[in-house]
Amino acid sequence: MDAETHLEIRGLIEDLEEALVRRELDSPGSVDPETYDQLRYVLSFAKLTEIRNASGEDVEVAGRLAPHRWRVGEALKPHLKKKGKGLANAAKILPELLEGTSKQKALLLESGSIDRESLEEEVCTRQLVLVAGGGGGSGFGYSGAYTLLNRHGLQPELIAGTSMGALMGVFRARTRMFDLAPMVAAAESLSWSKVFRVLDLDSRYGVPATLRLYLRATIGHLFQNADGQPMTLADLELPMLIVVTGITVDGLKHDLDYYEHFMDGFGSTGKVFRRSRLARVGRIAGIFKELMASPETLREIVFGSDPATREADVVDAVGFSSAIPGLIHYDIYREDERMRRLLDTLYGQTGITRLLEGGIVNNLPCRPAYAEVMRGRIGRRNPFVLAMDCFAPRVRSPILLPLQQIVRQNVLRNHPYAHHVYDMKRRLNPLLLVPSIPDITKAMNWTIEELEPSIPFIKAMCRDIAPLKSGS
Repeated sequence: MDAETHLEIRGLIEDLEEALVRRELDSPGSVDPETYDQLRYVLSFAKLTEIRNASGEDVEVAGRLAPHRWRVGEALKPHLKKKGKGLANAAKILPELLEGTSKQKALLLESGSIDRESLEEEVCTRQLVLVAGGGGGSGFGYSGAYTLLNRHGLQPELIAGTSMGALMGVFRARTRMFDLAPMVAAAESLSWSKVFRVLDLDSRYGVPATLRLYLRATIGHLFQNADGQPMTLADLELPMLIVVTGITVDGLKHDLDYYEHFMDGFGSTGKVFRRSRLARVGRIAGIFKELMASPETLREIVFGSDPATREADVVDAVGFSSAIPGLIHYDIYREDERMRRLLDTLYGQTGITRLLEGGIVNNLPCRPAYAEVMRGRIGRRNPFVLAMDCFAPRVRSPILLPLQQIVRQNVLRNHPYAHHVYDMKRRLNPLLLVPSIPDITKAMNWTIEELEPSIPFIKAMCRDIAPLKSGS
């Protein structure tokens, strides 16, 4: 089953599960803890679509559970989706729901293809999946989110990101246990002359632009294995997905020289963007709109979603995801035959001619993250997708508003695959690509303050629930 099918099957039950949790948070103690957990179990069981058994085989159960799922949804919808004494009324019909659930559970176990331990783990555990969108300097606040989640014992099982969200995401994915030190080390080494250069260089895989992104010079040493070789996505301790836009030859409406000199004079080595030139950023929206007008020429390339792209260099994947057409160019200048063979194969398989900014096709990759979990990447298929968007439109940013509104179209298409969407309100200017340590600290604290009120809901949704007692 594809992601859309899983979502269609599970959607109503997941909505009811969220409603149940929010009602309990709003009115703690409306029902006793055992009844609450039993209601959680009934809903979690009803949304099962596939289960990986002890032998590593994926067993489809969606069809067998369809009548039961419908009965659970119809029984609980009036009590959880409408105002009133929802939990108390839901508790009254719980014995009937428990009986039906126990019967279906017994039938699945009797089939012999599913073992009890695997079934209970699928029903009772939830996997936190983090999605971070692109947005230039605004994305430095993501480090605050990772800090806050760790503070509350919330461990992600998979991370997906675009552009700056990909950059911040790979720092979190480096190690399973949260480690802020590499992020701090990278921030301390930031300088305009290290990150960007204005040089005439041939392009092979990227689209030429005014500024050349030299990401490896800044963070390359932080993404090396013990033998000194560059880390690949497969070397990260947490599964990581990075979205990049691939474009066919028909998608580029101008010759490459046009993109290379599109923003000439906008920035120079060693200097931040001059305020008098910021208005020219609005021109980038025109390029985005032009590229997106021919969706058939665009390809969503998700590095990390298949064995081949998991072997991609971490820094290269982030670099291509961050390459804003007309403004920032990323390419592979070094001699690296392995990475070049990987990209040449990718280009041949997908029919693309260049790679560029992932936000053109998907600036908040909830769907790829959800799809990866449903394909069985992390073993279980009960994700809680927390999406964080640092580029949601803001009227107070008139220069960037047109670009934010264009990108918003693909962001909204991803919202159904998220269980909680956090739009950053206080954030650094997207054009502040090389911020100071005080600026980054400020952005972290803003995010922590904004996201903190959502933590009780996230923790409640992600906590393990108790299995049904024997006889229930």
